[in-house]
Amino acid sequence: MASKTFVLDEQGEADLLREALQTARDQGFRMQRAVDAGDQPAVLKHAAEVLRELRTSLLSPKNYYQLYMQVLDELRHLESYAEEQQQAGAPMRALYEQVQSSGNVLPRLYLLVTVGAVYIQSLEAPAREVLTDLVEMTKGVQHPLRGLFLRHYLSLCVRDKLPDSGSVYEKAGGGSVSDAVSFLLQNLRETNMLWIRLQHQKATGSKPRSVREKERLELRLLVGTSLVRLSQMEGVTRRVYTDQVLPSLLKDVVLSCQDRMAQQYLLDCVVQVFPDAFHLATLESLLAAMTHFQPDVDVALLLTALVTRLTTYRETEPLETEFEPLPVFQLVLDAASKLLLKPEGGREAQVASVLPFFVAFTNFTLTWLAGQSSAKTTALDQVVAACLAFLRDRTAWRVDKDKTTKQLVVTQLQTLALALFRALSLPELQRIPALRELLTLLPWHGAQKDVALSWLRILLSRHERVIRNEAQMTFVLQLLAPLVRDDPSDLQTPAALEPGNAKTEESFEAEQQTLAKVVHLVATSEDLDETFRVFSVARRAFGQGGVFRIRFTLVPLIYQALALARALATPQKNQSDAEKPTTWATTPREVLQFVHEMVTALASKQDALSVPCVHLFLQCALVADGCELEAVAYEFTTQAFIVYEDQITLAREQWRALELMVAALRATRHLSSANYEVLAAKTTQYAARLLKKNDQAAMVLHCAHLFWHPSHQDGKRVLECLQRSLRIADALSDSTASHVPLFLEILEATPEVTRKYLAGLLALVKDHLDNMEHGQMRRDGESRYRAIVRHMDALELSADALSPR
Repeated sequence: MASKTFVLDEQGEADLLREALQTARDQGFRMQRAVDAGDQPAVLKHAAEVLRELRTSLLSPKNYYQLYMQVLDELRHLESYAEEQQQAGAPMRALYEQVQSSGNVLPRLYLLVTVGAVYIQSLEAPAREVLTDLVEMTKGVQHPLRGLFLRHYLSLCVRDKLPDSGSVYEKAGGGSVSDAVSFLLQNLRETNMLWIRLQHQKATGSKPRSVREKERLELRLLVGTSLVRLSQMEGVTRRVYTDQVLPSLLKDVVLSCQDRMAQQYLLDCVVQVFPDAFHLATLESLLAAMTHFQPDVDVALLLTALVTRLTTYRETEPLETEFEPLPVFQLVLDAASKLLLKPEGGREAQVASVLPFFVAFTNFTLTWLAGQSSAKTTALDQVVAACLAFLRDRTAWRVDKDKTTKQLVVTQLQTLALALFRALSLPELQRIPALRELLTLLPWHGAQKDVALSWLRILLSRHERVIRNEAQMTFVLQLLAPLVRDDPSDLQTPAALEPGNAKTEESFEAEQQTLAKVVHLVATSEDLDETFRVFSVARRAFGQGGVFRIRFTLVPLIYQALALARALATPQKNQSDAEKPTTWATTPREVLQFVHEMVTALASKQDALSVPCVHLFLQCALVADGCELEAVAYEFTTQAFIVYEDQITLAREQWRALELMVAALRATRHLSSANYEVLAAKTTQYAARLLKKNDQAAMVLHCAHLFWHPSHQDGKRVLECLQRSLRIADALSDSTASHVPLFLEILEATPEVTRKYLAGLLALVKDHLDNMEHGQMRRDGESRYRAIVRHMDALELSADALSPR
């Protein structure tokens, strides 16, 4: 009948641990008393009693570690005692042999290691011999948990007593660097085997596999101690590491154990503890070893750690020329293709660990090939293509029910894309065709739009005009597609475009205002035809955005196109008379027609933009007038009038629109007298039909200026406007105080009118001023009145009798 393993419950373990800790403290106290009394047999006896507590098999690894640390505290007193004896001249060999007579194996070996460390320090025997003896003797404990802690204690005790290069032990003939390396590797190999067996020992057989693996993982630092000490040795140069350390480490320790957790942890330790230059020198061997790992080892995590270290190394050692960037990149790429894209032996790469590798590999490529633009973009395209190939063969993440894996994929792809956008210029991004396919894997209204917006902000923050041709504008707008238009596969209106959703509407407006700035990235080119083609590409793309977007995106494009029209109509500067003027295939008329289509689209679909559309039509008219295209200017002005008549009904907006019309007509210089008169008369009619009488009077007064213009001067019409404005103002039923400013504005008009009319108007103003109440308004009115009279006196138009009192 098979014996049943006795296992304590949680409370039983706690009681046992408490009792063992108390016993260790008690025996430790007695050991200190024996040390004070100089009683060596008693010292060794009580030290053995302290160590006897470590023989238990009933504690979990976590509780055993707590007991181990308490025992180590007590053993420091024994170590101090041995050092005092050595300094007093006592032979350490005798003490070393004496502790070997202890009754139990485990206490005897702990005592042997403690005294053996002092024995090495005394130089009474070569360090090599003592180390060999210790590492062989510790094989006497094969219990996984007890043996693991014993070998860890051995590493701690002799870590500063190895025959390292330049150490006192090497100089005393105690061995060489090779001996120290052999000792550490042998101890590491035995420690690793005990760590692996820990998961399969009978004492833990009743625990679930996940619990056993967790307990084992908590003790991994005990295994890595020898590796850390190996990396700290002065004698382990790059050559020693390449010729002796790594080959033995991979063959005898990592690959021979055939355990997933051990191979994962040990190689990760190798990557983390040894210098990066060592990894570069042995990169091929390191990557080749990964192909022989167990199928369930997550090699993507190891590759990520490796390329991250090498990236940091390149950033801190940019002038290192010993390792050529391209061969290093190719080695990593080949290994990734073999291990991740085309795994062999039942190996299955996990999406959750592979995508972080591609992000790290992208940063690695950007850093290592920073000075080689062409090679860098070619390499980055290979990296992105490899990432796409990996995802193309794995579609489960797309239908992940809990969305955890899908969200991880989206986050990593977003990080990868942003790394490229931050580091590369626009021409370099164009040379990575796989980038566009990668972006299509992201959600249109989520991560893809966020990436597009972030990239646009990056471009704008550089304060450079980077778009130089039609192809570049096409490329930019393709990547910014989630900002430019709705998802073609989504037939519903996005929440951001639905009226009444204030928060999303505000966010949408901010995005579109940022997108509208893309036209300011167009470089000032000497080829104006190319500039027009670039604007045409933008117009076609923006037109797909619908009515909600064009009110933001078309306006900047309109102004940029108007500037282009002016440039086409203006002779080039610094061009001598003898040179033949540049002839462009694009004419100002074509550009203005292009602009006309955009403004018409805005006016026909955006009632809320009626006044801005009037302004845009009038701006276009002024540009056409400057290009001496009278018919075009007249057409634009007519369109502004149509928008006014059809869409503007609010009195405040009508006033603003008429102000713009008057200002625009007064700024024209190339309209014929007949066309100008028609437009001026139409504007005056609009002014006379304003709802409020005071608005009518003021706007008719402004229209009087239209009839005294270089293109058309008609004093009679000026006088008619003034008289009509005066009649309207005089008929107002408001107080006198409100009439005076308007009268003064009429008086300040300076076209050719009769002396009689001016004299009568001055008398009317003066009469109203006299009837006003005293106050700031009256003082302001009198000040303006006196200024007008002084001006008229200078022109000899007023009589002395009309001077102010």
